[in-house]
Amino acid sequence: MGSKFQADVPGNRYFISVPVASAASNGANAKQADGVIGPFPWDVRIRAVNYVPTQGDVDVSTATSTASYRQLILYNGGTIGTITATASHIASLNLTSSLASYSSRAFGTVSTAVSMASGEMAYLSQLTKGAAHANGTVLQAGRVSVNYEII
Repeated sequence: MGSKFQADVPGNRYFISVPVASAASNGANAKQADGVIGPFPWDVRIRAVNYVPTQGDVDVSTATSTASYRQLILYNGGTIGTITATASHIASLNLTSSLASYSSRAFGTVSTAVSMASGEMAYLSQLTKGAAHANGTVLQAGRVSVNYEII
């Protein structure tokens, strides 16, 4: 049995979407200003995370995509919004291939058993992997959706 009545309902899934701001190829690594999710009023398990660009196509050159790219990461920020590197890592997406506007790309979830306690919040961060240059490291504006269930 779950800790809440809703946790006992089969298929008990919820959805939240947050905006992703665009970042130039030389943009600094940073938390997304509007990318805070929560705090959750109950214990939850993250089930899926997806990115949908809305600002035009993400065109990535195959010659540079694996050497230099943007990465989106969803972290568990705890109750005060801080992290401890990979220990707080929930899911990530390496933007190493082209992505059409309004198409979806799934994050690689660390584990579908990842849970967050009541009062904790998640937040979205973006960073550049490899060298910053125009082709492959521009982050297009869009939305990140998070699927979760109450446990």
